Amino acid sequence: MTEHGKKQTTAFWLWRDGNKVAHQYPATQITEQWDLLGNNWIKPTRFFDHYQRAIEYQPGGKVHGKQEQDWPHRYQLISAQQLEKFTLKSEQGEGCDKRQTLELNSNNEKTTLVWLPQLQLIHSLQRHYGNKQEQWQLVTLAHDRKTINTFFAVRQNYQATDYADIGDDHTDPFLTQMVTQGFIEGGASGFYDTQGNALAGHEHHH
Repeated sequence: MTEHGKKQTTAFWLWRDGNKVAHQYPATQITEQWDLLGNNWIKPTRFFDHYQRAIEYQPGGKVHGKQEQDWPHRYQLISAQQLEKFTLKSEQGEGCDKRQTLELNSNNEKTTLVWLPQLQLIHSLQRHYGNKQEQWQLVTLAHDRKTINTFFAVRQNYQATDYADIGDDHTDPFLTQMVTQGFIEGGASGFYDTQGNALAGHEHHH
């Protein structure tokens, strides 16, 4: 995001394996995972990679006061409803290499999206609103099955705590620290400064 000459860059990895999707944020060593269960229930889990700990939420439960209902938003970083608002401007390539350039203009905002329809993936996104600019860019794309399996398997071995049980345990320094820093309640997913404060302007407006 660019604002008044200030540029801020956040890198993250999108991992997908069938009905599992994860957003990994190397800077904060936090990984958020969503599992799509039967009846379209979504089970969120937050992994603290540095501590090898996990906080599990109940399927359909609320995270930061909001119920997880938008699977495409997590899986492809943009909701199906939002994607439908865009107008197709051009198309090139075939199959997995097919790219669509889409545009959306509303009020004081212009968004250009390069979309990979076969992969259900954003290749790039540029959003201008007021004097601010937000840009997303796909840097690398990999399909290595072993790497993907390992990524999800490693986190399944973390020590997990059910979110509902957190308030009952005042003896666990990790949980105390996470609540104090606000990592468990409040804040935008993944985008934090070094003090653990949620960064404004990153409330997942894709």
